[in-house]
Amino acid sequence: MAEPAPYLTQPQAPTPAATPAASAPKPPPPTTLGGKLRARLPSRGWMIFWTTFGTISGLLVRDHYRTVDARKRVIEKVDVIAKQPCGVHDLPRKVTIYITSPPGDGLHKTRHYFKEFVKPVLDGAALDYEVREAHGEGRIRTLVAADVRKKRQQAAGKAGVEAEVEEENKVPVKQIAESDGIIVLGRIALAEVLQGYNDGCLQSLEDPEPVVVAAAEDTTKEPAPVVMTEDTTTIKEAEQETSPTSGASVDNADIAAVETASLTENTAATTEEKPASTETATTSAPAKEEAKPVPAVIPQDESYFSLPPAGLEPVGYIPFKNLIGIKNWPKKFYALFNAWDCVEYAGAQVTKVAFAETRELTKDDLELGRDEEVLYKKYREPIDIEILDRVRDNVKIYITPAHLEKPAESQADNESKSLTQ
Repeated sequence: MAEPAPYLTQPQAPTPAATPAASAPKPPPPTTLGGKLRARLPSRGWMIFWTTFGTISGLLVRDHYRTVDARKRVIEKVDVIAKQPCGVHDLPRKVTIYITSPPGDGLHKTRHYFKEFVKPVLDGAALDYEVREAHGEGRIRTLVAADVRKKRQQAAGKAGVEAEVEEENKVPVKQIAESDGIIVLGRIALAEVLQGYNDGCLQSLEDPEPVVVAAAEDTTKEPAPVVMTEDTTTIKEAEQETSPTSGASVDNADIAAVETASLTENTAATTEEKPASTETATTSAPAKEEAKPVPAVIPQDESYFSLPPAGLEPVGYIPFKNLIGIKNWPKKFYALFNAWDCVEYAGAQVTKVAFAETRELTKDDLELGRDEEVLYKKYREPIDIEILDRVRDNVKIYITPAHLEKPAESQADNESKSLTQ
């Protein structure tokens, strides 16, 4: 076969010699784990998850650190009280704290509020305290009235009041303050404490006699069985022998009298012969309800008015706004990430109690906590505090010390504080 003409073939370029560096593949960057990881955005679902998780975590961490800082600032204010020297036989100042369950919710909410926002300040000021919990409406009022009345009885030397400790066994202890003070959480507790003051000052010092209600008789007891004796048998035989044809008759009344006398004699004889069986029968029978004394109502009138020797204890009011219901979910969500704000606000109220500066209670102070009633208006009606003027004039309320006073804040700022979730 003939070869193609040279001018018809295309010249081929010479192949360059392969170098060792060009023949080896380039290794992937070590940060990509062998090229399996690429620089790309995550999927839409992962973006939503990490954004939500990061936002919530950041807000919680921010609130935690701001809460720690706020609590530290409040404790530094009252730390000067804890550093005051105290004698060997001296006792620290003590306050009584009354808490109750908010309407429509449980007592655990008030306990949490006290533990998180009130207790750290009391510990920082080295104040002793006693917490009294009320599980029902009117319980705080009864406790306060009983304490005031007891102090009045001790001052009057009534015989019904027991001595605490014998004089020769007493340890020489000096109480720093005679009237230590009371702390209330919320308007409900405030109203019951003030009304308890009113009742305790107007109650009679004489203990009323307890009213005993007679026990109800047991109507389920079966009638005693009739026991036949020789006398009754003789009478029955006489009745059968006596007939209308014989012309003899027996008076039915006399027969009944003889039967009754025979039954009585037989019952007495059986009781004397078998006392053990009687005790067993009494034990097995249903026991009667014992007579229980009914709590008597203590007379109360203005003619009985008197005050304890040390006066009435000052009252420290701490706002407590419990958020319940669907409509308050936005506020609950805000309070979840801004607990530090409540630490400062509640801590400022406890600081008033720590420094123990007081003033007289006015009529305007009876309206404290009105903004709390809006939160539980569905569960309870508004509370009107009614006490006598002569009682109100002897009640004092804690105020902010002069060296800790700040410029007045707006109403909107106060409404956003002291919120609990």
